[in-house]
This record gives sequence, C-alpha cells and structure tokens, in this order.
Amino acid sequence: MLAKLKEQPAVARLIAHYDQLPARDRQALLLMVVALVMAILYFGIWRPADAFNQSAEAERKQATELLGWMQSNRASLKTLASSGGSGTRPSVTDGRALMALVTKSADEAGLTLQRFEPSGDSAIRVWMENVAYADVAAWLERLKTAHGVVIDQAAMDRQDEPGIVSVRLTLAI
Repeated sequence: MLAKLKEQPAVARLIAHYDQLPARDRQALLLMVVALVMAILYFGIWRPADAFNQSAEAERKQATELLGWMQSNRASLKTLASSGGSGTRPSVTDGRALMALVTKSADEAGLTLQRFEPSGDSAIRVWMENVAYADVAAWLERLKTAHGVVIDQAAMDRQDEPGIVSVRLTLAI
C-alpha cells in the first residue's frame, strides 16, 4: 500500500522536495508532523472518549442514587401508584358542579367573575377584568390541588397598573 502511495505523482513530488531539504529542516518538519498527529489523536479521539466516559459515569452514579431512593421509598411509591399516581382526585364530575365550584371558589378568593359560560360537558369559560395576577394564580393553584381542575386554555392581558391583568380562562375537569 505504501508503494502504491509513493507511485502517485503528487506524492512523488513531495518526497523529492522533502529529500532536497537540509537535514535540519527535515527534522523540524518531522517533529511538526509528529506533533500534529499527536494533537489530532488527543483532540480527536482521547478528549471526546474521556468526556463520554465521564458523562457515562455521572449518569450511572445518578441512576444508582435514584435506584437507592426508590428502594428506600418502595412502600410510599406503591401507595402512590395504587392511588392512581396523582394524589388528588377530582371532586367535580360534570359541568354544572364545575360551574358551581368555580363561582364559589372565586368568590371565596375575592375574585369577581365578569362572565362565565359552560364549554362542553366538562369545561367552563371564565372572564375576569382588572384583577391581581397573584390572586388569580393562587386561586387557580387551589382549584388544581384541591379539586383536580386543570387549565385548558388561558389568556392574560397586562393592564397599565403593575400586577393587574385581565384574564380569559377555560377550566376543565
């Protein structure tokens, strides 16, 4: 294979040119080629392989820690899995109950519903104007955690006063 490579015209010219160089230049060129090959081996093979190895070790360590945590919490995980995995059960089962829940909880949270209407069998659309964002967020979180109500769609428009928004929501069971 090396003989075939030397037979190529371009390679033959390079070899001839190399042979005509002074001994000192040939040594310097050889040293540069060795340094270049070492740099390619280091940056092209060794560093990527080492980085892959380190990330694989970190992932293995994390997986081992997760397994240990899961084994130590096996009983509570089984309880959670048998309860459906959510920990909260929806307390409303139809659109009418959802509407009653939303209006009652909004009133309890001090929020005034400008307009509300059913949206299908298990959802409700709600409009609120000029309300505090923090109050709306806390109300929505209470609906989700206590009753399993989820936000299907939401649009909030910022008002001129900081922290005040106009809200359009679609809430579902």
